[in-house]
Amino acid sequence: MGTRSLRAPGLRLGIETGGTFTDWVLSRGDHIDATGKVMSTPADPECAVLAAVSECGVPPSELAALIHGSTVVTNAVLERKGARTCLVTTKGFRDVLLIQRQAKTRLFDLFYRQPEPLVSRDHIIEADERMGPDGEARRPLVDFSFVERVRRLVLEEHIESVAICFLHSYANPAHEIAAEDALAAALPGVAVTRSSDVLPQFREYERASTCVLSAYAKPVVDGYLSRLEDRLRNRGFRGPVTIVQANGGTIPARAVRRHAAKMILSGPAAGVVGATTAALEAGFANAITFDMGGTSTDVCLVTGGRPGVTREYKIAGLPLNVPMIDIATVGAGGGSIAEVDRGGILTVGPGSAGADPGPAAYGRGGTAFTVTDANVLAGRIRPEAFFGGRLRLDAAAAEAALGALADRLGLPRRETLDGVLRLVNVTMAQAVRLVSIERGYDPRDYTIVAYGGSGPLHAAAVASGLGISRVMVPVNPGLVSAYGLLLADTRQDFSSTRVMPAARVTDGGAAAVFGELEAQARREFELYERPWADVACRREMDMRYAGQAYEISVPCDGVPVSAAVEAFHEAHRVRYGHAVRDQDVEVVGYRLIAVAPSPLRAIRPAPGRRSGTAPRAQGYHPRHEIDVGDRLRGPCVVEEPTATTYVPDGWSVRADRLGNLILEAAE
Repeated sequence: MGTRSLRAPGLRLGIETGGTFTDWVLSRGDHIDATGKVMSTPADPECAVLAAVSECGVPPSELAALIHGSTVVTNAVLERKGARTCLVTTKGFRDVLLIQRQAKTRLFDLFYRQPEPLVSRDHIIEADERMGPDGEARRPLVDFSFVERVRRLVLEEHIESVAICFLHSYANPAHEIAAEDALAAALPGVAVTRSSDVLPQFREYERASTCVLSAYAKPVVDGYLSRLEDRLRNRGFRGPVTIVQANGGTIPARAVRRHAAKMILSGPAAGVVGATTAALEAGFANAITFDMGGTSTDVCLVTGGRPGVTREYKIAGLPLNVPMIDIATVGAGGGSIAEVDRGGILTVGPGSAGADPGPAAYGRGGTAFTVTDANVLAGRIRPEAFFGGRLRLDAAAAEAALGALADRLGLPRRETLDGVLRLVNVTMAQAVRLVSIERGYDPRDYTIVAYGGSGPLHAAAVASGLGISRVMVPVNPGLVSAYGLLLADTRQDFSSTRVMPAARVTDGGAAAVFGELEAQARREFELYERPWADVACRREMDMRYAGQAYEISVPCDGVPVSAAVEAFHEAHRVRYGHAVRDQDVEVVGYRLIAVAPSPLRAIRPAPGRRSGTAPRAQGYHPRHEIDVGDRLRGPCVVEEPTATTYVPDGWSVRADRLGNLILEAAE
């Protein structure tokens, strides 16, 4: 990322591509110039990005930077449309990906099968080498015959990407580096990814899975970004393209090419950044972000103004152990399809009508009944006011889809309609429970921050079911993820595995490890062209009780190791309900989070932009007409171009000083 672009009050364009809409926000320095939405183009996603560039009204040559979030990697993994990949691993460990972990996630499912690896067994090749956990070579890598076997596999099976994961390479990557050099020289044009670069941590299955995921996505990311950058350059754009990662921070597009898996969930992560910023501005440090789009709903617990972070994420059942904002995702969105299963039971999602053909009411040939269709027929979305009046909905088509569904269920239409809305709300409430109650937090102590095209329609009903009494709807709720792109700091995470009893870890020894990580961070940010003086670093240590299998990360900035151990006991108590202070504690690893700030620090609406919604009707209120001090009683609907807010009976809505809508349940 160019230093000049970040320091100058230049124009920066954030573009977030979702399953149905692609959102854009244009900023100049520290304020917003303009915002908008275009339809996504799933078959050719860069087309929607280019449409957003055209719609923003600024010649591409005048844009200082483009910040992007995309579903390209997520979709490639979920749909199994990534690159044909092979894996090179240590002799004797060919079956690590197939054995996985002996944990049955569905205890009562007699037909449960472990997810299929992204690499088949006949595409896994062994190398005769062995590194010890202390970083000493037990068997030196001198036999490079595996390179020829990989070369034949590339020719015969059209392999596009090679992953390398050797045992204990986190302790000493020398063998992996040598293998990477040999393969890159022998296979020009084939992507090569090594685990010690992607995830230099112990646990061979999770490291191998993460490395393979990154290798599987690497050609997809490279192809997409190359096409996008070429087409942008052809239009005169000369600034940098940066990408929001799963951890909520940005890195240059060239760095994402190296670590492709970090682009998974980039859009939802940007949404959490935007929603957290809006919540803090409004005075809500404890929030549950609630992003309901066209395909899914993403929720995240934010405590003390900081979103939860996880390193134990799974996508399609496969471990992806990179630092990620802790987002729970369920297949419940505006486009979620209501169906009847084999037992005659109503289900909603995870199948979605997406952007093409979309819900039946879109009038694009869709015949399935969706959540959006239900909201139209329930009177919560007016056909003439949807998308600011730019897309008029077809209520008759929605009615026909409802009739077909009701006939299959053998229920009255109204009962079927209410069932769809109740069921999707229950599904989303389960996601909120997952990030709160199941992790030791009471959701009643939090404010739901609702955004996305459908979030404000359902947030109050979800809140009611959980005993939550307040919902906040930010300015331009349908664009919060795009705002988040511009608010996201440049960030990289660095880690080192060093297993040792905490009693033997000295303050000087810990400082030396963090010094190594900081030197690595400095080199990385120099490649990003960010001055090191702009970078702030946070330190964390991974700890566990002796005998435990998994660890907890605790902050340790400016404190001795003994204080970090005490922080671990408290973190264990919060998460698991108890602490064992007389139990020996182990330090497992060290982490450094390096962050350089974005020039945009707050969400402010674009000046002079007024709603283009249809004429006002009884019970429907244009958002821009609600002034500070106004209070409306439900049931009612608040309309604006990017989203619709439904205020149920027993709730009220008011505008705060920043223009946010605050929904409150009656006591």
